[in-house]
Amino acid sequence: MTDSKKQAVPYGSRRSPGRHYLQSCVRPDVWAAIQSLTERHGLSISGAAHHLMRLGAGLQPLFPFENSDD
Repeated sequence: MTDSKKQAVPYGSRRSPGRHYLQSCVRPDVWAAIQSLTERHGLSISGAAHHLMRLGAGLQPLFPFENSDD
């Protein structure tokens, strides 16, 4: 492999300290919730999905939701 080509990294692997990347297929109701969050709060799709995953995992929300009911 030459230096000009980047090596493929599988999803779920660690690319930088403290971060993991994943890919997921979601049902229409989840997609609607993600789109609603992106429109109401100006979030990226990944930011909205991250927020919903934190809530689903029972974790505290991060900025800008740490003091809201969303």
